Amino acid sequence: MVALNVVLPQATEVALALSAAPPHLRAEATVYAYGRQGFQQVRAGSNGFSCLVNRDAFLYGVPAFKPTCWDVAGEATYLPVMLLVGEMLAAGRSHRDIRDAIDAGFASGRFKRPTTGGVAYMLAGDVAVDPTTGQVTRQFFAGHYMFYAVGSTSAQLGFSAEAARRDPTLPSVFAGGAGGSHGLAYIIAVPGGTSH
Repeated sequence: MVALNVVLPQATEVALALSAAPPHLRAEATVYAYGRQGFQQVRAGSNGFSCLVNRDAFLYGVPAFKPTCWDVAGEATYLPVMLLVGEMLAAGRSHRDIRDAIDAGFASGRFKRPTTGGVAYMLAGDVAVDPTTGQVTRQFFAGHYMFYAVGSTSAQLGFSAEAARRDPTLPSVFAGGAGGSHGLAYIIAVPGGTSH
């Protein structure tokens, strides 16, 4: 299993981050790359989208890299939490320390949950990456759209484990990552849903 704090070549990291967005948003998006100090902005954008290879999956036990591009609302709410995760991961801090720092950030008002809807693109999916080449070697979860789940629940969306067995593309609420317990949840929608 590859450690999520691995530093990929910057060009590889940037390409992977941008693979999260639809092609028409990539050229003008802000991009962050992970390095020895955590995430650093390597390109300023102009379209309101910010992209990085999110590394918070260790908080729910999955060794996945998660290329993600947030809109303006996500840049103000989700992104600051992910930047802290990257900084602490690079510093070798424990998962418990990272979770505690996120909790403290919400308690102090440093971090906020969104108050409006919005979107984060994860069109490359949750992936495993070869640390030497930066090539994607496995997809843990399909490419998808994530809408900010302000006050939403999976039950409200008609999602159930039984229904998901019949159609794994059904939308559901995910709150397992960094800040999930503080309202940084997403409605996940996988393109290509089926009807029965």
